[in-house]
Amino acid sequence: MAKALSIMPVAYSAKQPYLQLLLALIICTIFSQSASAESMTMVREYTYNASENDSKVSARKAALQQLQVLLIEEVGVQVQSSFSNTETLDKEEFSRTVQANYQTFASALTKTKILEEKWDGENFYLKAEIEVDPDGLSTQIATIIGSGGKNPCDAVREQVKITLQKAPSPDKNAELVAFALKAPFDNDCNDWQYNVLYSLTQSRYPATGYRDYLFVQLAQIAPHNLSEYLPGIAKYAITKDNGITPTEWETMLSSLQRLPEDRLQPLLSALSNYSDKSPDDTRSGKPSYQPQTALQLKNQLQSLIQAAEKGKVGNPALSAGELTARIIKASAYRQPAIGAELFQQYSGELPDINDIVKPITDFYKNQLKAAGNQELASNSFNLLLEKLNEQKDTLNDNTAKTMYYLLTTLERNAEENQQQAALIENILGRYPKLFAQIIKGQRINEVQKNLWFIRYNLPDSEACTPRECADRLFGDGNAMELNAYGEYLVAYGTRAAAAEDLVIRKLERVRVQASGPYRTTMKRHLITVLGNIRTQDLRAQELLIESLGDLDHKIPEEAQNALIKLGRGVQEKMMSMISTYEPLVQRRMVETLGKMQPDTDIVNFLKRIPQNDQYMRFAVEDALRDQQRAL
Repeated sequence: MAKALSIMPVAYSAKQPYLQLLLALIICTIFSQSASAESMTMVREYTYNASENDSKVSARKAALQQLQVLLIEEVGVQVQSSFSNTETLDKEEFSRTVQANYQTFASALTKTKILEEKWDGENFYLKAEIEVDPDGLSTQIATIIGSGGKNPCDAVREQVKITLQKAPSPDKNAELVAFALKAPFDNDCNDWQYNVLYSLTQSRYPATGYRDYLFVQLAQIAPHNLSEYLPGIAKYAITKDNGITPTEWETMLSSLQRLPEDRLQPLLSALSNYSDKSPDDTRSGKPSYQPQTALQLKNQLQSLIQAAEKGKVGNPALSAGELTARIIKASAYRQPAIGAELFQQYSGELPDINDIVKPITDFYKNQLKAAGNQELASNSFNLLLEKLNEQKDTLNDNTAKTMYYLLTTLERNAEENQQQAALIENILGRYPKLFAQIIKGQRINEVQKNLWFIRYNLPDSEACTPRECADRLFGDGNAMELNAYGEYLVAYGTRAAAAEDLVIRKLERVRVQASGPYRTTMKRHLITVLGNIRTQDLRAQELLIESLGDLDHKIPEEAQNALIKLGRGVQEKMMSMISTYEPLVQRRMVETLGKMQPDTDIVNFLKRIPQNDQYMRFAVEDALRDQQRAL
């Protein structure tokens, strides 16, 4: 076996693609000392300047590829020195040839070991030890030059392309299988294999022998190709013949030890997306193929986590908690119930609870809309809240936004859905500090933020107290500011009773002032406050009754709602004093009495009241019908 030669490290950059002359002379000397070039181990560095569209993964891939290309060019220049002048390419032409046929030349790089890597968001620095086979590189160069610079792999690609364009048929599948079985997936020259895999996956005709071939290849394929290969064969097996068999699954599991851990997600997504839906999935539509059941998928994922507990998933190996978090995210679209079950089972092992906040919250939110597995959704969401509440660190922005959007959804539906109104009260009541932190960090206006703190009595509120808010109503602020204080008083509910005297005084003033949008809104707020606190003040009750005669229809509506809340506390007063008011107010008092809690005293009163015109007659008839129906 040839002895490997170790060459000192050289740093590459985008501006320094070639070796200095001295190193070239050294390599020439090395080659001249042996008729058959020995393998060479070389350490090289490269810094890749990332674009706006690059992620850490894509920048790393680009950095490694460019480092390998430059090394191929470097060694290739020396390899060509043994060719005749008519067989060589000049430096620029050779560089273009290497770039165009990178996958072909890369087979001469027999081993690559990453020594160091750094990523700062803009630049990816990579230092690697690469073993080069000069003889293999020489063969590749000679082949390329002999074919006029054309890639010999193109001939097979063209034949496969012609077959792929044929109409679907058993014969077409047989031809594709014949091509596939003659070449390994592990050879970059045969990248057409993925097109064949896609075509046979979509086909309804048989592909005899192809399935066995796919799983045999798993043991042979290079780790960097597994990330694309595994999801492909998972889809093929899931959608054919009742899913992945136990034997096939064991074969897939054994290959996962070689899969780079940052490339596992596509496989997890494929397993989830192409298996049958869980019964609780409320989305419409079905996949084209769904022979593998959700139960099969659940068992596969459990065995995957068990393998992770033994350090047998990913390179470097993922812990069971890390893998579970990735599964929960990958299954969120089609298998949220499975993700929720796994969360309950492995919640104590998750490295960062923030990673799974969105899928668990979305599952909970979706289950509120339609019948489904509401108990599972509720239990998993409550567990999530417990975990978030136990965190000592500040919640990250994405977690806080997700939880805040859930609150806004619940509150929007609270007026029409008493169950969701109770839910939001319960959630914020159990975890006031957690949600105070969440709401305080949101980019919303101060009024909205204060309303959350007031309405749900959250700690560390910066809003005015009820009495402070009422006192500011008499200030010189603009209409928007003054109405905000009115909103705060409404949000305080029964706690606004501390400012009852100021509210009454302000309502007295605003009722006699000229009408306008601001004063209309203010009157509505003040009337609502008096209803919320169930005022027993006689002057306040008189103001509410008088407001029934307001010409702005919104004011009588609010006054009616407030009087209904007062109930027996005001109905005796209304019945005894109805004759002292003008006809419009009398009629609206009758309408209000009709909508109060059923009471025989109200019914008897309505039967006795004079009906001086048809409008009063209609009002009495409607009120009696409402009361008698309820009784």
